[in-house]
Amino acid sequence: MTAQDLEAKTSPAVIDRRYSKRSYDGRSGTSKSMDANGHDNMGRMRPKRVVILVLGITIFGGFARGIARTAQDTLKVSVDLVNVQFSVTDRRGRFVPGLTAQDFKVEEDGRRQEIRNFARENELPLTLALLIDTSPSVRPVFDEEKLTAVAFLESILHKKDLALVIGFDRSVTMVQDYTDNMRSLKRAIDELEIGGGTSVYDAVYLASKEKLTEEAGRKAIILISDGEDTTSKLKFTEALVAAHQSNSVIYAISNAVRGFFSYGRRGRAPINVGGGDLGTLKKFSEETGGTTFVVSNENNFKKIFDQIAQELRSQYSLGYISLNTARDGKYRQVKITARESSYNVKSRKGYYAPRS
Repeated sequence: MTAQDLEAKTSPAVIDRRYSKRSYDGRSGTSKSMDANGHDNMGRMRPKRVVILVLGITIFGGFARGIARTAQDTLKVSVDLVNVQFSVTDRRGRFVPGLTAQDFKVEEDGRRQEIRNFARENELPLTLALLIDTSPSVRPVFDEEKLTAVAFLESILHKKDLALVIGFDRSVTMVQDYTDNMRSLKRAIDELEIGGGTSVYDAVYLASKEKLTEEAGRKAIILISDGEDTTSKLKFTEALVAAHQSNSVIYAISNAVRGFFSYGRRGRAPINVGGGDLGTLKKFSEETGGTTFVVSNENNFKKIFDQIAQELRSQYSLGYISLNTARDGKYRQVKITARESSYNVKSRKGYYAPRS
């Protein structure tokens, strides 16, 4: 199945920016009626602000087979303008500010492209989706996770910025839609509760497809999870394609803690003895130009959120119209390089061209 075929088979219900009247049950794959306040009329009651994201999937003929995973299972866009967010660091890993379009060149499949749009990311409004795993495996760090998430939002959100909060276990629940009100965001995070199951792929897909795709400016997903998906209806590649189509950067925080993190005899690197799937988190972040962080004795949630905030304040964005006008749906490699050879540029790796 191609990414284009996937679009025909998946049809997510449109979610109003304030509330939804449908809920998605990850256990049965069915949607249930909700009243105008977001209450589930067929199951347990939820707070008024809670919205269960709807995943409209055709449940027949090879449901959720997804796209065949390849070495390039990254991206697909459906517009001619290719937008790329990226960060630049020097040899010491420090972010480099104050650069302009003239400091970079962009190539697609080795062919030089003309930069049409360029901006320092702190000049653009930020739309942030905070996705928090509420499965039982995160219980040991859940309180710290919530506390530092609130502090992160307080430090990163400025005028015209918006954030939403999604909790996910077996189902995907939007507990707070887009807002710049810190009191509402804090209340939403505080009220998250431990559930059962882990639907990482569904959460990324729904946040990207139903919420972030239509937003302008810079967009980021903060994904806090151990990465081990156990209950999603969708596959990894479907979630990754949706993330790319929304032009969002994913920053993943691994909170796999069942055995917490210990150090080897020489103390060189943390060893995750608690399971989870770090590879999934790394794939999400690397393919979208983000970073994966691991909670450890040396790197707690506060330090990680500080690093993410610094990177978000230091990013750049450029756009170009591809010289390859073929609408063939093929993978195209994108490479951004700085004229200063000592600088390192981190961005997404490529995209799939639109298909006529």
